[in-house]
Amino acid sequence: MEGSRASPRYGSMESTRWPPAGAEPEAEIVSMADSTTTIDDIEGELFRIERIREILVRRESELRYMMDDIQLCKEISRLKTELQKLLVLPENQKSNEEKQREEELVQQIHKLVETRDFLVDDVEFERLREREEDKEMAEFLQSKLSKSYLQRASAS
Repeated sequence: MEGSRASPRYGSMESTRWPPAGAEPEAEIVSMADSTTTIDDIEGELFRIERIREILVRRESELRYMMDDIQLCKEISRLKTELQKLLVLPENQKSNEEKQREEELVQQIHKLVETRDFLVDDVEFERLREREEDKEMAEFLQSKLSKSYLQRASAS
């Protein structure tokens, strides 16, 4: 294998040779892209990757909201069950600790419901923001495609 031609090593000092005086410097440049790849192809691929990344980030955010919502609902349900056990007791048979616990449970449930309301508001805000981003992206793509089409049509 030592007799076969080695592939160029991009950026390596051993493969860097200065062109002779008067020679075209671009003739010596070796691109990492294959010869059929255009800048438009690369930009298109980068755009697709960025779009996939955005979709994944959005999905991750949705899943995190869902997890938070499930945990809040479970905790609210647990506290309500505990509260219901205290509420079935006649008021005159409840100890001071049970009455105090009832009040604590009501406050905790109230706080969790408020937290969940904030979470729901955040989710709705995110959805509206995402719709606006999608609308802006669609407008941008439409204008870019229109310009690209016009350039190709005028070149023909």
